[in-house]
Amino acid sequence: MKPEESLILIVDDTPANLRLLSHVLTKEGYEYIEASNGHEAIELAKKHEPDLILLDIMMPDISGFEVVKRIKANQLLEDTPVIFLSSLSDTEDKVQGFKYGGVDYITKPFQKEETLARIKTHLQIRSLQKQLNERIKILREREIELSRLNQKKDDLVRTVSHDIKNPLTGIIGLVKLMRDSDKITAEEQTQMLSVIEESGTNLLNLVREVLDRESKKIEPEELEYSTVSITELFERVVSMNKAKSVVKNVKLDYSVSPAGIKLEADQTKIEIAVNNLVSNALKFTPSGGEVAVHAIQNNGSLEIRVQDTGIGIPVKLQEDLFTKPNQPSRNGTNGEVGTGLGLDIVQLYVELHEGKIWVESELDKGTTFFISLPLEEKLA
Repeated sequence: MKPEESLILIVDDTPANLRLLSHVLTKEGYEYIEASNGHEAIELAKKHEPDLILLDIMMPDISGFEVVKRIKANQLLEDTPVIFLSSLSDTEDKVQGFKYGGVDYITKPFQKEETLARIKTHLQIRSLQKQLNERIKILREREIELSRLNQKKDDLVRTVSHDIKNPLTGIIGLVKLMRDSDKITAEEQTQMLSVIEESGTNLLNLVREVLDRESKKIEPEELEYSTVSITELFERVVSMNKAKSVVKNVKLDYSVSPAGIKLEADQTKIEIAVNNLVSNALKFTPSGGEVAVHAIQNNGSLEIRVQDTGIGIPVKLQEDLFTKPNQPSRNGTNGEVGTGLGLDIVQLYVELHEGKIWVESELDKGTTFFISLPLEEKLA
């Protein structure tokens, strides 16, 4: 640290000492400010944040020990080096000075060379400390950024893996059914192949949309608004999950009222949210049951309901359904392995649209998830 780049605070109640120290510092090119008492020193330290403080111990208002104690209590000044100035040479006084946070001790009367050497040494240490702190700050910022990117990656993996798992399971199940059963007619086989193709195509499109957003570096908290046809969105979701519903023998349907209703929203995020709820509903609905997705316009908002006739959710699990995404999950009615993932992502996407999500469920009768979204227009 060059002398002209340093600011030193001199604190002494004796004018002659102030003149002597200021003269020495001026000749060496140091910038300095002066204080003649403890209270003034504290205020100047707060205002100017000096690089070094030369502090007299014996002062009329408050002692140098108390001054350094108050200065060090300030977070911005806690690392500022303090060199005590005193005619006291007793070891106990020196120990007391170091105890209160002093880094060095100069005994009056001052020796010019010794004083300058100690000032230079502690300013160099201060400069190195600042550099170290800056590097630590940069490393911490990088750590935070890496943590954020890792979280973003984890959310992406969770979203894609959870949303494609059940539909893919259905596709694989249909393929096995076609391969292992000799009672399937040619017409039924054609229908199953059509379901497989449609489900696979919509799954591929969903994955492409998510990966495309990732390639554009769009943050998880950002929304890409567009005009979304609810009917078309439901058709894609039902298509993606059709194979699973056929394999489990669960009726899967949807309704939209009014039929042409549209929503200004981030299509990918809303589709992921609805798809997630539908795949979960299929997972917990036994053979012969029903899953339905309904959309109803209601007083300036769109209400989406994903309703099933499944096994229901115990009350104690409902309480933590959205707040604890990594809690152990139950297996599905066909033994589908639970992941404990997904509902926190659904809630995040809904709340990003300034919407609300809640659930009503009764054991052995079924569950309904509700999503309420505002219908007012949004600017892209």
